Amino acid sequence: MKLLLFACAAALLGFTACNNGSETTETSSFNLDSVKVQITASNLVYGNCFAKNDSATFVGCYTSDACINPAAVPKICGSAGINAFFGGAVKMGIKKIILTTGEVMGGKDGVIETGSYDLQGDGGVSYEKGKFIVMWKEEDGKWKMHRDIWNSDAPAAPAPAK
Repeated sequence: MKLLLFACAAALLGFTACNNGSETTETSSFNLDSVKVQITASNLVYGNCFAKNDSATFVGCYTSDACINPAAVPKICGSAGINAFFGGAVKMGIKKIILTTGEVMGGKDGVIETGSYDLQGDGGVSYEKGKFIVMWKEEDGKWKMHRDIWNSDAPAAPAPAK
């Protein structure tokens, strides 16, 4: 059970971020600094979706053909799968995800963000910390997560005794 909780919590992350702001980027005039600002704002919105049980905003953070890559489960693609994943995280007690960006690099066809996460429950209790890599892609004038993978900083569980 603890391993399942860990896998689901770690998977949540993706958790990296929503872009619900009105700021858009024209692909003809790509500006990485502008994209970084959008990613930072989106990460805040994304992380707070859990306290509000706001799955629509959470799913809206991803492109329509996005895939997330949680630990210990197969890749999940599409809005319906990502929405189901969100529901599982809420049931586990996740109330907030704090995302800290390390690096952002790329160009108008796609941007890669690396960073760290902290999954939190009630009262800011940390359930899990780890790192992530997100590929961002512009869709409908907004930068959204397109591919998302993360893993925990916690040590792996020992192998069962034989």
